[in-house]
Amino acid sequence: MRAIREILLTEYIGAILVAVLVADAFSTLITTVVAQISLHERLRQNPMLDTHRLSTTYSLLDAFSRIALYLISAYLLARWLYPAKRLPSGSDDGTSVEEHGR
Repeated sequence: MRAIREILLTEYIGAILVAVLVADAFSTLITTVVAQISLHERLRQNPMLDTHRLSTTYSLLDAFSRIALYLISAYLLARWLYPAKRLPSGSDDGTSVEEHGR
């Protein structure tokens, strides 16, 4: 796992992967919103239109579950690759790590 982490960090593949996951989540959100607006407009213009589609609830649940999966994966990958720097023990004065190094 350390070798994989090193490769992901040194080649910036990890940062690119996190960005792609977040972009895919936003893409899914935008696509879902546009599809729902389009469907409601078509049904408003022709109420008798038989769309042969899945239910709106299922479509929204599918989209939001994918968005949650993408964002959770991106968050966990980012936390694994770039762990938060911790203050040295015993320093509760609120200063940063860089200030303690001086």
